Amino acid sequence: MAKKIAVAIHKGGVGKTTTAKNLAAALALKGKRTLLVDLDEQANATKGLGVNPSTLEVSLNHLFSNPALDPKTALIVTSVNELHLMPAHPDLAKTETGMAIQRADPNAPDPITALKQILEPLESLYDYMVFDTPPSLNYMTINALAAADEVLIPAAASAYTEDGVARTWEAIKRARDTYNPQLKQPRILITRVKHTNASGVVLDGIEGVYRERVIPLLIVESTAVDEAEQLKQPVVVYDPSSPAAQGYIKLAEILSHE
Repeated sequence: MAKKIAVAIHKGGVGKTTTAKNLAAALALKGKRTLLVDLDEQANATKGLGVNPSTLEVSLNHLFSNPALDPKTALIVTSVNELHLMPAHPDLAKTETGMAIQRADPNAPDPITALKQILEPLESLYDYMVFDTPPSLNYMTINALAAADEVLIPAAASAYTEDGVARTWEAIKRARDTYNPQLKQPRILITRVKHTNASGVVLDGIEGVYRERVIPLLIVESTAVDEAEQLKQPVVVYDPSSPAAQGYIKLAEILSHE
């Protein structure tokens, strides 16, 4: 059975996709069979691995709209050994709307378990599945929470992050209380750390409230991340000695030993 990790927070600009992509790549580099599932209509994780969503014959969106499709048809072998991708497509926005309509129909099946059902036939193929979610608590994120074993909240050391963490924490609590009681308590990863007073204040605030759930690790802001993005590579592949890459490699070690 694959261990399923959702990377989620109700806020953009925190390094969520960077975290999901590099965690997945770091796990793969450790020899773990890993699947990165892109649930964001922006498809940045997909594009960030060199895949053009507009050229895909089958994407995650097709699997949502046609449950009879074999999920293996959507899998893409990436340039990182042991890392596969289940790509996103901008049409996920239409699927999101359809799920909202379906949820309002008491006679229709509940759409929040769709992702879990899609992934079930793939469970034995992977050691880890990492979900990159949209920067909001929409049906794609809810599907991720319903399918996941645990949640990693990437919290940037920047303004307004604490509010995003709080809203995400509450959504995870609702998931545990209702549709996924097996979901573990979330963990928080501090990302995009800069050596400034403002960054220190945010970091202190998060650690003060969620101390026991904060991973003892900082992902430092690094130009290597931007350079890797331009080349459509994970930074753990592009420059494994960079501070950010070292952080994600350490994160993979922590999560794979729990």
